[in-house]
Amino acid sequence: MNDPLVRVSKAKKTFEGGLVTALDEVSLEIEAGSFVAITGPSGSGKTTLLNIVGAMDVPDSGEVFIDGELVASGKELDSIRARKIGFVFQMHNLIPVLTARQNVEIPMLPRPLTSAERRTRALQLLDEVKLEKRAESSVLGLSGGERQRVAIARALMNDPELVFCDEPTGNLDTSTGDLIHDLILELNRELGTGFILVTHDQGLASLATRILTMRDGRFEDEQAPA
Repeated sequence: MNDPLVRVSKAKKTFEGGLVTALDEVSLEIEAGSFVAITGPSGSGKTTLLNIVGAMDVPDSGEVFIDGELVASGKELDSIRARKIGFVFQMHNLIPVLTARQNVEIPMLPRPLTSAERRTRALQLLDEVKLEKRAESSVLGLSGGERQRVAIARALMNDPELVFCDEPTGNLDTSTGDLIHDLILELNRELGTGFILVTHDQGLASLATRILTMRDGRFEDEQAPA
């Protein structure tokens, strides 16, 4: 049996000098290719967990391993994110003065590749998210759903085994959110890309193969898909 791609052991995280406990000795294992939804009320610790598992932050105590590599502080965080994971934010965090293609290319800039190689890869990914015709469009001219699809393509640029999504449909209307649902499901099933997402969107959560509910910094229960 293969080791889990992500292993969290008794991770604890506090804020405000220890007065607020965001994570209370949480443990978790996630296999490669998984589609995991993390739900729960605001303030339950969902985003804190996502940031720690996604190498955006480190716990005060406990351990986090990604593909067998200990997630520690300092430059190691940047290295792990660049090599192993992608991240999609609620507000997409695109650079408005760049085109869709140029935004997608950003994660590959540190790599020893030619501009032609980066361009080819970016266009391939924009095709995967059904935006190849908008590749040279300014981000400012894209709709909210199109911007989120660009953000997903950017997260896939370095072939990550896991993509972490923080409320990926939180600012989208229902029909546009449904397009993002379908895209994430397709990428998971056809490319085998693992997704761990925090969401209040029950429609999106219902597509996951694991649904974890958090409350007060701990897992409350785990649901099987319907």
